[in-house]
This record gives sequence, C-alpha cells and structure tokens, in this order.
Amino acid sequence: MTEPAPDHPEIDELERTAAWRLRLVDADPRDAASRAAAVRLQALADELRDGAGLVPLWTELRSLCNWLAESDAISDYGELAAAYRTRIGIAEHPENGTAYLRALLAIANSLV
Repeated sequence: MTEPAPDHPEIDELERTAAWRLRLVDADPRDAASRAAAVRLQALADELRDGAGLVPLWTELRSLCNWLAESDAISDYGELAAAYRTRIGIAEHPENGTAYLRALLAIANSLV
C-alpha cells in the first residue's frame, strides 16, 4: 500500500489557476485556449497529487522555498510561480508533473 501524497500548496495553486481559466471560459465560451489550459492545469495537479516518483523534487523545492522564506525572497518566488502558472497551456507547456516541478525549481534557483 502506498502512502497518500502530502499536501503541497503548489497543487492547490494549479487547481486555483484552472478554476480561474474556467471562469474565463464562462465569460467567453469561445475561449478555447483557456478551456485547454484549464484541462492541462488540472491534469498537472492530478499527476502531482498522485506523486509517483516525485519525492526528490518535492524535497528540493521545499528546501529552496524554506531558504527563500528565510531570505525574504519567498514573495518574489510566489509572484514568479503564479505568473508561470497563468502561462501554462498558453505559452508554457510542461509535459508532466516532473517538468512542472523542474520549472518551479528553476524559478526558485533564479532567486538564490
């Protein structure tokens, strides 16, 4: 039996961004880009929640975020990560959860 994946705020943020994209579709049902982005964002969240094989990446991201919090750069990271999420499905296309976590790691490392 496998352990359930721990909660990660990054997963919740993906789902919030997917919900935002769906609100854009509600406002304009012809917005196919937002519809596709919402599907992609939710698929990433689902994959990350499953968590298979991602523990090392989560550990590294958590360590970097802890360091950023100590150096007062965590808000910069949060803003950059949020901007990245809004581009998923439009200008950014991480192929899977691993690619998404690696992108977050790159953002965090850019602030170190």
